[in-house]
Formats: sequence, C-alpha cells, structure tokens
Amino acid sequence: MHESRTLRLQRAMGALVLDGDETAIEADPGRVARRHDLPGADQRAFRDQVLGMLTYRELARASLIEPLETMFPVLKALLDGTESWEPCVQAFLDARMVRSSQYRDIAAAFLGWLATSRWGLERWPFLLELAHAEILETLVARFPDSDPIEGLHPDPGPADFVVLDPATQVVTYTHAVHRACVEAPSPEPRPTHLLAFRDEAGLARLMELTAATAALLVRAQSQPLAEAAAALDIPDPAELTRLLQDLRREGAIAGFQATPPFTS
Repeated sequence: MHESRTLRLQRAMGALVLDGDETAIEADPGRVARRHDLPGADQRAFRDQVLGMLTYRELARASLIEPLETMFPVLKALLDGTESWEPCVQAFLDARMVRSSQYRDIAAAFLGWLATSRWGLERWPFLLELAHAEILETLVARFPDSDPIEGLHPDPGPADFVVLDPATQVVTYTHAVHRACVEAPSPEPRPTHLLAFRDEAGLARLMELTAATAALLVRAQSQPLAEAAAALDIPDPAELTRLLQDLRREGAIAGFQATPPFTS
C-alpha cells in the first residue's frame, strides 16, 4: 500500500508540473491529488501549499522548456510566427516522453517525439528535418568516444570499403534546413545532402555534399569503391581518391579496408 501511494504521489507531482491548464491547478490544486486517488491528507496538503506547489511547477517546467528554446531557436521562431510554439511544447509535455534525469537528453526526447507523433508535419512538411538539423552537430559532438578501429589503411583502393568514423552521419533532407535561421526560419525546398562529423580537434562540423558523393559514402560502406562509383556514374577515380583522402584527414572517415565492415 505504501509503495502504491508513493507512485500515485509521484504521478500527481508529475501532473502538477506537466499538465497545461495552470488556471485550473491554481483554482483547485487539490484536484491533481484527487485525480490520482491520493488520500484526503494529501489533497489538503496540495491545497494548503498552493504557493509552494505553483513555484515548484514554474521552476520544474522551466527546466524542461529552456533546453528546447536553447537547442531549437529556429524551430521556435518558425512556430512563434503562428503562435504554435507553446501548443507544440505542451503537446510534447502531455506525451510524457522525458525519461532521463539529464537535461542534455531533453532535446533528443523532443526530436523523438516529433518523429513518432508527426506533430505539425501536415502544415510544415520540413518541421522534423529542421529540428534534426538544429541538433545534428550536437548529436555528433556528444557521440560516445570509442577505441580506434583496427585493420584500416589510409589510402582507398578500388576494392576497398569505406569505414566512416563512428560519429559521422550522412544526412539527406528535402529542404535546405541547415540554411534556415531565426530571421528566416522557412527553408528553401531543395534536396540537401550533409556530412556531419568531428574534426581532429573533436569539433563538430557540417559539409554540404553533392547527391552523388552522399550516395557514394553510403554505398561504399557495403560495396567496393569501384562498384559503388560505377553504379553512380562517377567517372574520375583520381578525383574520388583525393576526396576520400581529404575526408579521412578531416576526421569524417576512419579509413579503408578490403573486407566489408562488421563481417567476420
């Protein structure tokens, strides 16, 4: 019974923070306790401590919302234009998607919620892409470090496979979302291919790619370079070799190997 009451109390405190109707909570804070079947003493405590409860709500909500405003300023500017930012954030809070106790995980949880809920995509088809682009460099910068990959060589050959650095991402968007800014948050509708990686200093960088180069970096991870280049009609092997060597020196590519990655 004690554990059951504790869990109900936790849910009630969560609702106090996450529910959107602050006016109703302020008018009758005991309703939160009643909705979660807490005993009369707890209901009275919620009512008697209304100022403390509302202060706790304000501080706790700020700790959830401020990371979103910091990490998604362009998305916020876009949605503020139609007074949709606050409804979007409240829908996210209503979904109860935040599971981690780390502030740095809130933005990723928000991105995951946008992907699963598809909130706003009917009105703004680029919305999810814009949100992803805003935290892409952060995701790459925070990617866990790992031991160097063994058995790689620095120069690519026709039969070699490309091995990207584990933090590197090849991303394709339908809009030029990486060019959007707070002043102009609606991106141009054009296919965009990006390489996100960490350089030798550990700093996240973005590089815009051609469609052929992006496709090659994906194909050549599971197909020999010569075959991948031929399939994509890339005619100049010398130019391709120079590009891959440059990307390896920059840190985007870990190296090259004669067998497909992750095979025994």
